[in-house]
Amino acid sequence: MKYNKSFAALAVAALVQGSLAQTWCGKNYMANQSVVPPGGQFVLPAQSVDPLLSFRCAPVFRPYLQEDAKSAAFIVDTSIVYDWIAGAEPISLPSTSGSSSNSAGLGTVSVTINVGSVKTTANVPLNATNFQIPVDISKLQARKAAYNVSCSATYTAPSSSKSQKFKTGASLLYLPDTNSSVTKTDLRTGALWVRPADGKGGAFAPFLPQGFYINFDEYLVENLTMIDQLKADGFNTLHPIPPYDNLTIFEEVINKTISAGMYIVYDMRSNYQNLTLVAQQVKTYASIPNLLNWETAHEPDGNSDPLGAAQLTYDLIYTLDGYHPVSIVLNCQDYNFSPYVNGADIVLHDAYPIGINATFSPVWHTACTPDFGHCGCDNCKGTLYDVKARVQTFKDRLNILGFDRTKSVWTTPQAFGSGAYWNTTPTGQQWAALGFTSFNHGALGSKSFQYPTTTGNVTTIEGTATNLTVIIKDIIQPFIVDPNATFATYDHLGVDAGLWHNGTAYLLIVANLVNAQVYVPWKDVGLGSITNTTTQVERILSVSQNTNATGLNFLPNGIGIYIATPP
Repeated sequence: MKYNKSFAALAVAALVQGSLAQTWCGKNYMANQSVVPPGGQFVLPAQSVDPLLSFRCAPVFRPYLQEDAKSAAFIVDTSIVYDWIAGAEPISLPSTSGSSSNSAGLGTVSVTINVGSVKTTANVPLNATNFQIPVDISKLQARKAAYNVSCSATYTAPSSSKSQKFKTGASLLYLPDTNSSVTKTDLRTGALWVRPADGKGGAFAPFLPQGFYINFDEYLVENLTMIDQLKADGFNTLHPIPPYDNLTIFEEVINKTISAGMYIVYDMRSNYQNLTLVAQQVKTYASIPNLLNWETAHEPDGNSDPLGAAQLTYDLIYTLDGYHPVSIVLNCQDYNFSPYVNGADIVLHDAYPIGINATFSPVWHTACTPDFGHCGCDNCKGTLYDVKARVQTFKDRLNILGFDRTKSVWTTPQAFGSGAYWNTTPTGQQWAALGFTSFNHGALGSKSFQYPTTTGNVTTIEGTATNLTVIIKDIIQPFIVDPNATFATYDHLGVDAGLWHNGTAYLLIVANLVNAQVYVPWKDVGLGSITNTTTQVERILSVSQNTNATGLNFLPNGIGIYIATPP
């Protein structure tokens, strides 16, 4: 398969060898610099004593294709909240309704969805989430430009004659059918849906990316068999780190991943602010059959890139393509989150806490505080908990901004160390725990940094991966991507737990994030109805962790995956 190489000269001319910014996450970090508060902190919403309606609507999939028109639908959320999150408005409830956790007696909301010439009205329970309304969009013209959607709601409380009206908006991307690659996002869950990566056609299916970043110039140019090894280890996604100076080899990388049935992420970090180059790259690579998504800004918050740069690139990519989502990677714990995420559908963190000195930088020989310093993991404590906190914080902020349906969070487990800020590399067990706690807090993709990593027996990262990737694909993915599954998180004495229920069985993922032995009763992870662990609990995987009749036992950093079917 041949690709247009005309942008090569532009790429070489535009590539500037980067250096560490004069600040990192807005902070000074060198010994000759003074302490200057970085600013840029995320503002949490004010609380409300009275109930608020968070009325949101979105198409079930982005994009829809012409072939989907008759089966299209919208998701409507009519949540009662007590924080002034984006779009929340006061609502008068029946005096007997109580808190938002009790929806009995609240009644329904009449919701109308208008898009182009299409209008649909349906009744939606108040305080509902993920309520689907079928909307036939076949009368609309498939086009590159997104349709503006108007959603309105009318609520009349039981035993009241006074109507309350609410409005919100959405965007519908309805594209022409294509034989080229398409990556859909299921906005019910945030999960991706893809066709087979080999380019031979097939139905769309939900997909949980498991991959690695790998340096193109340093490794892939010299050794394409690394792709074979990643495939053998069970990984399904390759993320080559640019620059891609040798376009002949880059074409071989693309073709080899297609043959292997692996997806590829195209990374524009080197030149995403050069819109001429961005346009050329999108036109060149948008049609490859295994393109998963575009990645643009890499650590723009750390480098203090222009606040609107990622969004300018995002808007251009959607003008030219629209068939693939756009991701960015944020490094900072709290620096200009809001403007940067405007330029992404997928927000990755790259918090690498294992092996750092959280209070003193071995590179810059200066202290690290919330206002000063660079210790390799911004505002981290140097434990597994840092990744849990980062993923959950990103999820919470997206909800506050009104992006809980339209933007998702992925994770970047640390798979390196023993140099610079990091005095050790995570063990295989720690690497797995980083992924587990990320899934427990809403991550819908995982790309570890970076390959090659530690290899050998099951205590190493690659040794762990050969077993774990299969479990994630066969056991974890079906629960995480199921729009009908319920989900809850638990924290008991530092043990992080995620519990999914698909109506038939429960999936329990647990990770002990503290350096201590911990016992967790079944009831404290949502499984108090278990009466017989022998017949009702199936161990899928556990390391430094086991169970007994009443709960789970953990050694430090113990991990486990279980399927439970209580009566």
